[in-house]
Amino acid sequence: MPNKFTVLFLLLYMNIFSQEKIKNNDDGIDTITSHTSETGKVENRIYNCGSFKWKIKIPENYFLTEEKELEKLEEKGNEEIKKNLQRNIRIQNRRHLIGFKLDNQNTFSASFNPLDKTQKITLDEHQKLILELLKKAFSKIENAKFEFKTSKEKLGDYQFYKIKVEGYNKLDNKLVITQIYYNSFIKENLFGVLITYNSASQGELLETNFLNSLNN
Repeated sequence: MPNKFTVLFLLLYMNIFSQEKIKNNDDGIDTITSHTSETGKVENRIYNCGSFKWKIKIPENYFLTEEKELEKLEEKGNEEIKKNLQRNIRIQNRRHLIGFKLDNQNTFSASFNPLDKTQKITLDEHQKLILELLKKAFSKIENAKFEFKTSKEKLGDYQFYKIKVEGYNKLDNKLVITQIYYNSFIKENLFGVLITYNSASQGELLETNFLNSLNN
């Protein structure tokens, strides 16, 4: 059961994380974002973003996530969005920035998604929307329970909200996996980060690495 639990948890991340505030168009078809790449580059295990001023180290023993792997997960995630929201969906482009992982349970991913075709909302409203969608999506996983914690953090020049989700095996109350979401509005885009881990030490490494990327 733990392996299945983890796979479902990671898949639902792709659902919710790839989604911005949904815009209802005149034709009644709602809009979300899908995946494209951007022009960042990696040199000496440091990723330099091509969309805004940001760079982050790739930790030792971590390797880049293949773009095809992300696309496959997002394709499945888009299918789940339609099931969960029960709405007609129009897909827009989503820009993946960087992803790296130690294994499938200890990962980092970041994206930079344009907001020009979505309704204008505040960061607080966006947090409320995403939290509601996460709770709804995760409630569908059998034999699992989730705890949610939220906070606000100023990182460098940007204001973020943070959502921490801990997933437990409902049968033995064992913590299976943790996910941390950081989202901020930057230059009319949603900058989003997801950290996933089943090892507390790897979780601390990944989160500290991200915080340092913005605070240094």
